[in-house]
Amino acid sequence: MPFRSNTLAPSAQFRSQKQSIAVSMQASAAALGPGADFRLLIAEWTGVRTEDVARESWAWSHSSRQNSSSILQLTAQIEEQGGSQKADRSLLVRRKRLMTALIQHDYSAYVQAATTLGGLIDRQDLPNVQDIPHPTRTLRTPQRVDRSLLGGTPDSELDLVPDCTLPNVTYSENVLDRALLFIFRGLVAKETGYNSEKEGILGLLEQAREYMLRPGQTAEAQHKMVYNTLAGLMTPVMPPIYKTFMSGIINGKKIGPWFYAPALTSWITPTFFGFLVGPSRPNRRRDGSMGGLVVEKCKFLQESGCKGICLNQCKLPAQQFFQEGLGLPLNVVPNFETQECQWSFGEEPLPVEEDPAFPAGCLTGCPTREALRDEKQARACG
Repeated sequence: MPFRSNTLAPSAQFRSQKQSIAVSMQASAAALGPGADFRLLIAEWTGVRTEDVARESWAWSHSSRQNSSSILQLTAQIEEQGGSQKADRSLLVRRKRLMTALIQHDYSAYVQAATTLGGLIDRQDLPNVQDIPHPTRTLRTPQRVDRSLLGGTPDSELDLVPDCTLPNVTYSENVLDRALLFIFRGLVAKETGYNSEKEGILGLLEQAREYMLRPGQTAEAQHKMVYNTLAGLMTPVMPPIYKTFMSGIINGKKIGPWFYAPALTSWITPTFFGFLVGPSRPNRRRDGSMGGLVVEKCKFLQESGCKGICLNQCKLPAQQFFQEGLGLPLNVVPNFETQECQWSFGEEPLPVEEDPAFPAGCLTGCPTREALRDEKQARACG
């Protein structure tokens, strides 16, 4: 199961936020005290566990201590000034730095703080949202499915993963997005021998599903197809340059990756990434280090509705391509509840079967599962 904090259920949690904020507004001591900005800057950029961070970690270790949290006090001051749109920018910067320092040293405390204040802190202001519940999501109970439909024995069952309850996004494409998608679809057609008459991302997904549903198809063949497509997209020129200046592979000897490689990759990638996944932005990895990137609502996942396509034609081949083709580890963590996706460059991924964050069942509304059932193919889509 994914990381779970000890917070209240979302409905009760958000009802309690204003009570906590009201108590914090009455606190007589100023949050963090003098010299806070300098100390937080040191903590953020050096990773040193300062006294401020230690106190914050202690405050979130038990619900009875949360009113002593500087993050809570800063949020109270921000709300008192009219929220993040009107509050003094220095308060917003200070809170973000403290959240960043907290995630570097105590991930459990960070998740507790971010979840408790989830309705009061803009999601884009959080250093990482990987395990933070979306404040507007609607929880649904997993459904049961006869696993014989997915290649198991008739008596076994598997939980279906609830579909995303957030509204669909209409994506805009610029000239670069359209050009890259055209090139990418051509490379996929070359690898698979099939092209769709549909336009844009829907055509690409029809190509992906057609290849996935071929009789006798394997996950490994799908990985290889996407790996070769990514290699073609980068041309023979880019991988050697990346390996030298980012991954630190010189004359076949690996002495990197260079310290800046994960962060620089996360800053460059959104420009060339949107044609597949939509808007994304750099953020922090789960360990608080730079080198993270969060896809705000994945276009590929939203339009496919298929965990198998996500797994075998995005997550696993992308991880393989960065590790083997470019020399930099990559961990891709999709969130099927929100359709966000965390990419962490320089982070080693777990095998899917050992990853507690990756669910076992199909998505409830997966069209690929329905196609497999109609064709009576006794195998899983992912």
